[in-house]
Amino acid sequence: MKQKQRDQIILPASRGNATTTVLDRAFARVKLGKVFARPPRTGSTSVTAKALGRPGPRGHKGRGLGEAQLLHPIREMRGTNYQVCGLFPFPMGGGSPLEGVPLGRNLLSGEPVCCDPISWFLKLRVISNPSAFVMANPGLGKSSMLRRMAIGLAAFGVWPLILGDIKGEHVAMIEHLGGAVLPLGRGVGHINPLDDCGAVAAAKLLSPARAEELLDELHSRRRSLIASLIAILRKKPLDEREESILDRCLTVLETRHAESGTVPVMADLRQVLKDKPVEVREVALDRGDDARYEAITEGLESSLNSLCGSGAFGQMFAHPSTNRIDASRPMVFDLSRISQTESDLRAATLMACWSAGFGTVTTSNMLADDGVIERQRFLVILDELWNTLAAGPGIVDQVNALTRLNREWGVGQIMASHTPSDLMAVRGEEDRAKAKGIMDRCGIKILGGLAKSEMPLLTESVPLSMREQEQLAAWQDPPAWNRRGDEALEYTNDDVYAPTDQAFTDDELTQWLADEENAAWYFDDRTTTPPPGQGKFFIKVGSRAGIPFAMEFTPTERRSQVHDTEKKWHEAKSRAAQERGAR
Repeated sequence: MKQKQRDQIILPASRGNATTTVLDRAFARVKLGKVFARPPRTGSTSVTAKALGRPGPRGHKGRGLGEAQLLHPIREMRGTNYQVCGLFPFPMGGGSPLEGVPLGRNLLSGEPVCCDPISWFLKLRVISNPSAFVMANPGLGKSSMLRRMAIGLAAFGVWPLILGDIKGEHVAMIEHLGGAVLPLGRGVGHINPLDDCGAVAAAKLLSPARAEELLDELHSRRRSLIASLIAILRKKPLDEREESILDRCLTVLETRHAESGTVPVMADLRQVLKDKPVEVREVALDRGDDARYEAITEGLESSLNSLCGSGAFGQMFAHPSTNRIDASRPMVFDLSRISQTESDLRAATLMACWSAGFGTVTTSNMLADDGVIERQRFLVILDELWNTLAAGPGIVDQVNALTRLNREWGVGQIMASHTPSDLMAVRGEEDRAKAKGIMDRCGIKILGGLAKSEMPLLTESVPLSMREQEQLAAWQDPPAWNRRGDEALEYTNDDVYAPTDQAFTDDELTQWLADEENAAWYFDDRTTTPPPGQGKFFIKVGSRAGIPFAMEFTPTERRSQVHDTEKKWHEAKSRAAQERGAR
């Protein structure tokens, strides 16, 4: 009865006949994906291949028709046009450039993905300025992406400069690269706002015109930094007369120390103001009256006292710099010892670090312009940009200038933050407008997992398709709830697999866990079940389709633990593992 019902297939008339032939009926069954339960009940014992139609990619579909259920993937290899041209028509073009630091593998094609702002600007010329912006929710590999690019570019001869590591996450990387770690904080280190960063010594090696230009830049940098420090102290900028007095005091100070070749400190600048030299009295307009001079300069002298005294600012800026920046190797200013509650001190220290860092870059560039040294490339890293922008007034202007002048300064830059809303959280409408333009001007945007609510603001700067927005939102989902399982339940391999001779005995497992690295890996469940979006990013350049990839750590990176930002948690796990081994 069932067979009779299946045979009643209504088909359009064939060759003018109202009824269908057996072959038409068989052909219809194949096209409709039916399975032959038994041969057709006709006088013929077989169905020709012509009646079955063309086979699909897996062959004829149906029982006994030879359909392939498993297709073995073709092994893919990569080569240049010269190497694979003879394999035509099998080769196909690659989906992403192979120029830059290797980051991981394309999630669609499995091919390697390479990218960094300097290589894509200098060699590929696909971006107009050497800058990149990395954005992802916490814990998805944002800072690891910055370190991977820094490590790769260091191998290419580009030194990373981290001018203010607020959380201390990049110190281990700089140490492994053989760079300089410059810690700053209460009772830890000092930075002198009047430090020349090697400019005075370099000027003696330059031509007269270049030397004068370098010393003028040093004077301007010192004046801008001290004015910014005083503005942070006062919560308002210097007035016009005070700026003129400060500028003239610096001129007198530099003339005095040029003869001795020493580096001045803030107390020397305050002493110039107290000495009442003729050059300073001319711009102070005291009319030859000492009382009037003291009244005019009282506010400026009070601010300089704060930078020379025993308070937080005095401890940081009143002494010679603890360490001198060496432009021939990587470096990081470690500001992790400055409390988050001391926002003014953190903002002032950041300003001083930026001034010293870019002073070193300028000196190196001028020496290279005159052929004294070889050209050195630098990569400026700004992690946790939200924290940097909120540090205080003047920081937004510094970051804004970097995004506009990085080509002229000969530096690349990588910035990172969590969400687009971070850039709108700075104080002041003018600063918010400047902060929004920071991401707009970056040549490369690298996006990880982000909340769906951030997409309207993000798409104002980065064109994203609906599919890309959905993928970014999916990458911020948490992992499975039962990652480690209930602590009260314990499972062994015997529950799933039969024991073998190669299985670990209890003694062998205890001995293996005695190694701290093995224990950290064994008890860190992220090695087996990470969040779905951890290490996954889109590379966006302009309005082009994004390149999705998954970042992979090398064994050397894992052993060095430079990407581990949860060491305090892992130390507890290692101790717990040791206690288990002891028992």
